[in-house]
Amino acid sequence: MNLIMVLIALGVEMRLGDFDRYRNLAWFEHYANWLESRLSGAGFWNGAAGVLLTLSIPLLLLGVLVYLAGEVHFLLGFVLSLLVLIYSFGPALNSLVSRYTDALSSNDDSACREILDQILYGDAGADGTDPDRVISSIMLRAHEYLFAVVFWFVLLGAVGALMYCLVLNLAHRYEKTDSGYAGAIRDLHNILMWPSARLQALGFALGGSLVSALESWRTVSGNTLDISREVIAVSGFGALHFAPAGEEDTEAEEEADTKQDTGADKEVLIARIGETLALINRTLIVWLIVLGLMTIAGWIS
Repeated sequence: MNLIMVLIALGVEMRLGDFDRYRNLAWFEHYANWLESRLSGAGFWNGAAGVLLTLSIPLLLLGVLVYLAGEVHFLLGFVLSLLVLIYSFGPALNSLVSRYTDALSSNDDSACREILDQILYGDAGADGTDPDRVISSIMLRAHEYLFAVVFWFVLLGAVGALMYCLVLNLAHRYEKTDSGYAGAIRDLHNILMWPSARLQALGFALGGSLVSALESWRTVSGNTLDISREVIAVSGFGALHFAPAGEEDTEAEEEADTKQDTGADKEVLIARIGETLALINRTLIVWLIVLGLMTIAGWIS
């Protein structure tokens, strides 16, 4: 059943237009602000307990609604879960990236900067147009907006999909805050990212160059909960045989510099973005195939 809902949600997302205008989380931000204003003085708030309390109330209400809807009629519970899944997806990445490549092609620097603010992790800063950072950010956004949501939906249903969506919203909100509450949010986000990030990296390997992706993955070191973003990025670069700029030889860099004024660098970036989106789509197909096999195995057993 989860496979059917995922397929319908992806089909709706791709075929029936952009739903970003309906993905308004202002209600959650108002609720979180209200809760914080009343409980910030409590000793338990500035840590994991405060984060769990913030998330538990809306998720518990959703769980009850889904259960009651299913009790009234199976189809009602199905539709409610489907709507929550679609709502939990992030901004339409294909549309966002398409607008960026169009802006690049037309040399619209203002539009490029505006769209990059939505794609890049952190501030655009001086390296906002660094090709490697743009490519890796697209891979990471695909995880945050799609793969992680699908993973937690398959695991926990509508509650899982909304849970990741809300945790991501809190993580972005407290990204530059140094407090126990913000630290607990980052820890929870890293925990939730861990399994879906590895499965996305494995999907990259199966959808691209298996050997190169796995070899790149093995180069990542550090605390396992802190390196999920790097795992996604390096495995994606490996799957596509993209050499990060820092690893290119001097001669290649000099050649790129000579082409900069002709716009050849933008053409290369646009081509690489297209290959990256193709890899993401192939990885999604791999995920759906595996989910389909698991569903069939469940029916057989």
